[in-house]
Amino acid sequence: MIRYLLSTACLILFLFWPIQAQEFASSFPSAGGLPTIVPERFPTMAESSYLNTLTKRGFNLETQGFLIESLDGAAIYADYQSDIAFNPASVIKVATTFAALSRFGADRRFRTAFYMDGDLNKKTRVLKGNLILGAEGDPNLSSMDITRLIRQVVRAGISRVTGDLIVVGPLSFGNYYTLDRSMKRLGVVLNSVGVRIVGARKIGQEFSGTLVASHTSSTLRDIVLFQNAHSSNPIAERLGETLGGPKAVEQFLMEQVGIPQTEILVRRTSGLEQNRITPRSTVLLFRELVGWLDAHDMSPEDILPVAGVDDGTLKRRFSSADFRGGIVAKTGTLPGTDGGVSTLAGIVYTKDHGPLVFSIFNTKGSVLRYRQLQDVFLKAVIQESGGIPMTNVSLRKLGN
Repeated sequence: MIRYLLSTACLILFLFWPIQAQEFASSFPSAGGLPTIVPERFPTMAESSYLNTLTKRGFNLETQGFLIESLDGAAIYADYQSDIAFNPASVIKVATTFAALSRFGADRRFRTAFYMDGDLNKKTRVLKGNLILGAEGDPNLSSMDITRLIRQVVRAGISRVTGDLIVVGPLSFGNYYTLDRSMKRLGVVLNSVGVRIVGARKIGQEFSGTLVASHTSSTLRDIVLFQNAHSSNPIAERLGETLGGPKAVEQFLMEQVGIPQTEILVRRTSGLEQNRITPRSTVLLFRELVGWLDAHDMSPEDILPVAGVDDGTLKRRFSSADFRGGIVAKTGTLPGTDGGVSTLAGIVYTKDHGPLVFSIFNTKGSVLRYRQLQDVFLKAVIQESGGIPMTNVSLRKLGN
């Protein structure tokens, strides 16, 4: 992962500070790794004002945390309790996204298909053999998609199967997040659409036979963009199931991103219920993700919503001309957990300081009020950093 950080840091420096970039590049030894970066602390009025406002509004500062750093990690512009683990809510979807992109690639499409293994009597519409569903773990597979697939099976001339219904691969669809629940529901839908299974329902390891019906998903890049923009719990849960569950995502964060075990706990890949991560590790997650995206010719806005531009949870935030296109981020909201959780983490683009990586964690309070204060805080950071670049993310996105 460190190579992504290096490539991204150099890219940003060359884009925003040409002379400094040359000095930065020449400072690396001809053989060896990255030099240790000791970040310089820059206190800001935005930070002190935000903390004062939280106190005046009656919020307990012990339940708050945040960190704002330069993308290369050389400068800190705001830092409060960044080493304390808080509930990230739906910000954990970014970890699920990164793990999926790393494993499958951004252009991966997931196929779900029915096969018949046996002889079909077209007159009696009886398949003497097994009906097999091969699944690749499509995280965007809906109940309607399953119904359409089964209707294709019916149109192929199958209404009765003397053998078994066999599912091969990770299957989940709609709100049925696990293989067990999905298989039970699949049997119900088959029967309701007009396909009767005489035999048992089994899990298989491999399949063969004749293709009867198939469905192919959109690309993973498009799936995770929708997931993150609309904070879709079903997609994130099913994507997590395809990856191997919450522990698989947690393992990815520790082994591939470099997050210490003491700073991460993933129990739900959607961010529901009780998960934990520190603001410091969240910034590291985004920094590594930006590096990975850059190495694969992608940008953060390819998989995360642009505030004030994209439909979803950030559509109405930072929507004025002064801020639109300045923030690419993920929201997190859990009104009934940990006394009320509101989080916001991502990248903020500024004229004077370049891209900044940030994470803001608020707990035990009003979600609506926290959102308002987060917006005021980040707007102050942008203003204190010279505003957003003239060629901002909203213009780049509209130009695609």
